[in-house]
Amino acid sequence: MRKKYSFKDRHGAKLVRATGITVFALALYAIYGQSGTGTLRVEIRDHASGAITPAMVCIQSLADGKWRTPPDGTRIPPYTTTREFYSPPEWKPGEIGPVRLTNGEYNDNDTRSIIYEGHSAYPFWREPAAYFVSQPFSITLPAGKWRLAVERGIETLPVFEEFQIEPHQLLERRIELKRWVDMPRLGWYSGDDHVHYARLKPEHNELLMTWALAEDVHVANILRMGDIERLYFEQAAYGKQSRYQRGDYVLVTGQEDPRTGIDDQGHTIALNITAPVRDTSQYHLYDLMFDGVHRQGGLTGYAHIAWADDWYRRESPAIWPTWDANINVPRGRIDFFEILQFLHLGLEDYYDFLNMGFRLAASSGSDVPSGATIGETRMYAYVGPSFSADAWFGAVKRGRTFVTNGPMLTLTVDDRMPGDELHVRRNSSLRVHARSWGPAVIGAPKTLEIVANGRVAATKTTRDGKSDELDLRTILGAGSSEWISARVTSDNGAVAHTSPVYVSVDGAPVRDDAHLPQLVEKRLRALEFIASRLREGYAKPEAQALAQRIGEARMKYKELLSAY
Repeated sequence: MRKKYSFKDRHGAKLVRATGITVFALALYAIYGQSGTGTLRVEIRDHASGAITPAMVCIQSLADGKWRTPPDGTRIPPYTTTREFYSPPEWKPGEIGPVRLTNGEYNDNDTRSIIYEGHSAYPFWREPAAYFVSQPFSITLPAGKWRLAVERGIETLPVFEEFQIEPHQLLERRIELKRWVDMPRLGWYSGDDHVHYARLKPEHNELLMTWALAEDVHVANILRMGDIERLYFEQAAYGKQSRYQRGDYVLVTGQEDPRTGIDDQGHTIALNITAPVRDTSQYHLYDLMFDGVHRQGGLTGYAHIAWADDWYRRESPAIWPTWDANINVPRGRIDFFEILQFLHLGLEDYYDFLNMGFRLAASSGSDVPSGATIGETRMYAYVGPSFSADAWFGAVKRGRTFVTNGPMLTLTVDDRMPGDELHVRRNSSLRVHARSWGPAVIGAPKTLEIVANGRVAATKTTRDGKSDELDLRTILGAGSSEWISARVTSDNGAVAHTSPVYVSVDGAPVRDDAHLPQLVEKRLRALEFIASRLREGYAKPEAQALAQRIGEARMKYKELLSAY
């Protein structure tokens, strides 16, 4: 006997009572304007090699705006929530990847899309969701109008097609993905410094590698996450034995730990570690982790610098989000700041510390599963013609990086690259060259700026809004030591920013002496704020140890003024 169903409208009124088959047919007709189903068969290939390539896909109904996934596209599937990543379901090679919401319309914490403030995770991607595929697939779809979207990161042109499925039709589509740029040929390799996923089984490595390939991210840093009470996203191994590599794509284990409130002490990242560094008995003494990781040859930095300051100060202007940076940057413990994440490019703290003479590489990461997809923001590191994971981390340590969620960006100062130090005599002429490029479908550059000690020294803007490239060459006079970076904004809101080139004039330190007193005073106020927080829930031994570290940081700041 067939089960009968009762359907009600949103006000609770009964609409129809019929057999399941009848209701299903009526629903299809109401939504799509005709009944029946057809089949879409898709294969995705690399244009240059002709080989099948992993990619990110969304198949969307133009009738209801919802996404569908193979093989059964007659129903709307659930998306993969943030909490599901803590205990991921079983996955087999060849299956599709997690269904991730990408358009920021769902303002709930279980998707974390609220952080995108209604915008797309990728500036060029307007689809409601995305999931990876690694092989040709077929999907049964109700007859009607549909949209197929395919992307493979930001070096490849995405494909967007609309099509009609007729009842009983077999529609075959061969998608060829073409690169608009090949950054590895230029020596630049992409990476994501911030991905969370358990790696305890072979299937976990396969899933993450497929995802990284589908987004064209060469170095995916898979971070175990911790807080003072527990650990998340456990990893089976650390060090070189943890690396899972396919060609010049590699997964590498790291950690996000210690980790207290972003609006408090902040979140830390350690990359390329040989073992976790964690001591819950002294959990708030972040420098113990930094020092332990550096002894291993790893890198350390702060997460969420991109948006923490703006996000948390909206409601509480007096706080200092991620305040531990005020203690440990001047004490020489930090290699990088995560300055681009969730569409936000956060520069105030980054510029302040650079202007005080502290050297920090620009980094970026998606924070999956809080972020929508691996590589939605990414960093590029220059390793030259021969790739290795060690060379990539060495380039990050040196500061040969730029961050982006769309356009490419390069910078030279007298032929020196980001991360390099250039020694010149006073009043020398510096030849500065910045170049940004990207097609409109990814994010054509609109405004390109040369930034010296945090201030715009030169600008170039597209006149007609149709240029795919901006090339800015200028001569700057070396009146005093300064750091020089480049940044760009695209027509669709995508951004990019380089790490600095450090220019020392007559051997003087690279910092902004003209504004040093104000910069130091600002950080001394931050230390006073931190000292006041130590009375709020810190164990006495840790409070005393942090007070000592605050004193050391205060001395470092004051030493800047004494030498000024």
